[in-house]
Amino acid sequence: MENLWQGMDNASQPIGEVNYTHGIDIGEPYMSTEQQLNNFPPDGSQNMDTAVAAQPRAPEGRRKGTAKRTKNFATKEDEFLCSAWINVSKDPIVGINQPIRSYWARIKAYYDEHSKIERSNSALQHRWADIQKDTSRFCGFYSEIERTNQSGKSENDKVKDAIQMYEGIIGTTFKFIHCWYILRNEMKWNKWLASMSASNEDPHVQPAEENLDPTLPPRIARPVGRDKGKKARSSTASSSSACLEVLQKMSMDRSAYEERVEAASNEEAKDIASRSDRKLALQEEQLQIQKAQVQIQQEMLQLQKEDREERVMSMDVDKMTPWVREYYINKQKKISAMSFRDDRSSGPSRQ
Repeated sequence: MENLWQGMDNASQPIGEVNYTHGIDIGEPYMSTEQQLNNFPPDGSQNMDTAVAAQPRAPEGRRKGTAKRTKNFATKEDEFLCSAWINVSKDPIVGINQPIRSYWARIKAYYDEHSKIERSNSALQHRWADIQKDTSRFCGFYSEIERTNQSGKSENDKVKDAIQMYEGIIGTTFKFIHCWYILRNEMKWNKWLASMSASNEDPHVQPAEENLDPTLPPRIARPVGRDKGKKARSSTASSSSACLEVLQKMSMDRSAYEERVEAASNEEAKDIASRSDRKLALQEEQLQIQKAQVQIQQEMLQLQKEDREERVMSMDVDKMTPWVREYYINKQKKISAMSFRDDRSSGPSRQ
């Protein structure tokens, strides 16, 4: 009995300070509290609190939970990401030979410095992969349009044709045109496109290796098999035919569009000419009406003049005072002289 109380007293004594913190070993199997208590010595040198504290906790990053969906990338974010990809390799101190983690850490730092929206490193890498894939495809279609060298087409027309070809072959809308405008003239981007084109030319033909022994004959590369050669030719032919079909369709659509524009221009010209003719006819009609109105006014004035002269000529001057009689006699003489002169001037024209 005394040994039992003594053991409990020993268990209740505080343990000295421990400077070691139990680490988490991923390879160590998980042990329950009961299993850890069974491993303790029976003398009670460690209490229950110490046993519970010794149990390793699950890592914070491995807790189960629902991932929060982030917003879609905006146009400005894509532009910041493209600028980050370009400017990180332009750093003369760091250069291009950087480890992948530090490389993307620097890209994220550049992106965070210019963008107000926070994105994870993984999200930036996935977004850049999409931009690279779709924009490199568009570069191929744009190069194909430039090789056709159609006369009379501006750069905007070529971009529209390349977008139309992308939609016709890929089947989706090209949504990274803003990235293409940033990357198209960058040396790093063009160098990456050239390396991708070189790696995709013919993966079956291996470059000639240097002979380790100069006495041995040169090593000849194994030729491509018949089936693989047919498959490669058929895939190239199908791709070329698809591009040709898209170009033909674009040419037909443009021809039809130009015909519609020309027909609309002709109809508009005819409409303008018809409106001009109607306007001239209305103006001529208004001029004739004005002439008729002037003639009527002149005739009315002449009638009024003749009426006044007739009243003067019909007056009885004998009943008037001498000075009034003299005025009207002179007036009658003038009217008679003017009438006589008018009759003489109009006489020969009547004959």
